[in-house]
Amino acid sequence: MPALLSRNHTIHAALLIVIASCMSPLAQADAKPQWVGETLDGEKCVGSNIPFGPYDYLLRANFPAELDVVERAHFTPDIENLEAGRTSYAINDIAYTLMAWPNHHRALHSAMKYRMMHWEWPEDAQVPPAECQMQRAIGYSPKDPIPYMMYGLLLHKAEQYEKALFAYRQANRLRPDDILTLYNMGLTLVELEQFDEARLVANTVYGAGIPLPGLKNKLIAAGQWGTPSAVPADAPAPVVTVETREKPAGKTGQ
Repeated sequence: MPALLSRNHTIHAALLIVIASCMSPLAQADAKPQWVGETLDGEKCVGSNIPFGPYDYLLRANFPAELDVVERAHFTPDIENLEAGRTSYAINDIAYTLMAWPNHHRALHSAMKYRMMHWEWPEDAQVPPAECQMQRAIGYSPKDPIPYMMYGLLLHKAEQYEKALFAYRQANRLRPDDILTLYNMGLTLVELEQFDEARLVANTVYGAGIPLPGLKNKLIAAGQWGTPSAVPADAPAPVVTVETREKPAGKTGQ
């Protein structure tokens, strides 16, 4: 695993962005987003902020120059695909993109992919892991369903199913028509053996034409495929993203 975001790299990147920020008179957000929550290992999330931004990715149409200057410097296609960084390693540029645009959807996705490649996060790393970036994004833009959805994916992959289910429910509440989020929530419900609701979800997603067989296969394997029975009256109803891969070897839930 490469060294993560040395202080020299931070200063160098900050200078580039501070210079770029002088080009625009547009107002930035009212307050810096806070680092909240915990890592997958239960450690407190900590990180830093930068003088540029932050900007809400949902409002990116209002700030095209601010988005362009960050993406040209810190989120090229090679960086997005974790192939090479512009100022250092790709993950450092991704982290910098997220400092400026906390809920940048594609940058969060790249951070999530990197985290799934590196479950052991160095204690002295200067870059916060993806789960911290996602919780920061949720706090900064709570009406954006995408950080919730990706946080759910990461938590499911880490076998933290209760937390994953909560994240999926929040994403589903904010975007009821996202069938992939609902599908992934169904996979988590199966892991939690909440089969009645999982079957209801399966009926919904397959009725909508989703082609992914994983949820159905898991219900069949558990002997739970069929007509769903009534769920408890107090159970949260599904409001109606990507099918999760195999669990990481040796990774245990918390």
